[in-house]
Amino acid sequence: MSGAERLRFCGKIFGTQKDYWIASGEMLAAEEFSTDKTNEKRGEGVNKLVYWVTDNPINDWIQLPDAKVEHIK
Repeated sequence: MSGAERLRFCGKIFGTQKDYWIASGEMLAAEEFSTDKTNEKRGEGVNKLVYWVTDNPINDWIQLPDAKVEHIK
């Protein structure tokens, strides 16, 4: 989870095949690669926090993509 500050454990989702651990945090430097102006920038609004997920806390954590307008509709 390199580059994150104020990292916190959000919870655990109990799945039918596996369980998933969720963490959230804020990125130190905003990485803005998107050219889509309809989405909120990272660090603002629904993309204020960045989320990571794993099915085993001792393995690698996967950073989830930023939320887009079509995800919220």
